[in-house]
Amino acid sequence: MQYFIELPEVWITEFLERDQDCAGYWISSLTQSWQKGYADNCTLPWTHSVDVVRRLKRHTNKPIMVDVDMLFNEPSVAATIAQELYDVGCHSIVVESKRFPKVNSLNPLDMVLSTPDEFCRLLNKVKTTVPELEVIARNEYLVTTKCVATTYDISKRAIRAGASGVVIHWGENSDTILLKETLTQLKIEGIKTGIIPTRYLNQVVNGEFEGKADFSILGNVCSSYIRHNFSHQTVKTLLTTPCMFEPILERVNDYEPKGQKTLIVLGAKPNEEGQILLENPNKVAQFTAHRNYYYAIVFVVDIKSKVTVEKSDRIHIARIDNSIGEVDSLIAAREYMNTEYITVVYADIEDKVFNYLLNQGITFVGDVFAGVLNLKTDVLLSMLQASDPSLSILEMASYHNPKVTVEK
Repeated sequence: MQYFIELPEVWITEFLERDQDCAGYWISSLTQSWQKGYADNCTLPWTHSVDVVRRLKRHTNKPIMVDVDMLFNEPSVAATIAQELYDVGCHSIVVESKRFPKVNSLNPLDMVLSTPDEFCRLLNKVKTTVPELEVIARNEYLVTTKCVATTYDISKRAIRAGASGVVIHWGENSDTILLKETLTQLKIEGIKTGIIPTRYLNQVVNGEFEGKADFSILGNVCSSYIRHNFSHQTVKTLLTTPCMFEPILERVNDYEPKGQKTLIVLGAKPNEEGQILLENPNKVAQFTAHRNYYYAIVFVVDIKSKVTVEKSDRIHIARIDNSIGEVDSLIAAREYMNTEYITVVYADIEDKVFNYLLNQGITFVGDVFAGVLNLKTDVLLSMLQASDPSLSILEMASYHNPKVTVEK
């Protein structure tokens, strides 16, 4: 059985996205209303769900299922809402068989239901308008009629009207005999079935619905957990609880789109043995092997150096005539500094340092500069403008205090 987990807000993906038991996310009208301070009676604007789906889609590829209540019982309005939800990334909607305005299904004696004719016309208009959207009919008739045959017949009619599956809702108590009988009949017909086990969650945990339902909507569980934990707090307990801002800060920073990097390899001067390292094709290949991590790779060499690289719009040679220093060599590559980040490396870095190319700031191995500098391009350009061209990269960096990463 698949589990669709109620999503209080997009941040929950930080904890559930890698959980194999989480097949997708359920945007619940009850808990969204609670979170935003609205009554659970359709007064929370439907555009709120569109906004949640739009933001959620940036953080997950898992299916997103939205509780759309009864879509105001108006087929044309329903089709418009369904289209907007699909356009921003919604995979499925669950449409209730109730009358507008909504009464929560956990109060079954207060519910007023649509007729099967009205319900199926609504489903048909939505599905034919947005055929790519999975439309699930939420059948509330079992709890009001207590009749398996009636619930089964209406569910079959919903499928004929275009529904992709049915949720048989049972919110009265934990006596699920009628629910299991209905689900069993629908499964015999090969109909996709779902449940919302608020009143009988223990039965689902114990495996009693395996083979009877294809998916379970774990509605309200996350918001209930949040409310339960916060209900034990006071201002004094909050003040005595250590505030851990760093994980929040790190997560927020993760939301920022990652800019591309350019790798600049400085090799305009011979090494201590008098070798022009970038004239060696094998040395060049050590750097180009990392091309997938970079938008472009630039080799800075003397104007007289004989350097061979494969022809590519992402691999370049920047030439300088008798460089007076590493900063001077780096300035020669300025026309290729077109990405948000720059990685500057020496041509003679040790083999193990290739594992550190993506480190932030300036990298040391022990107390020795490893020859790798990673910075935002605008920061690097500011440093170049304020630096003497004869300086080394380490000397330039020492004046500006970039982040230091130390490797053992």
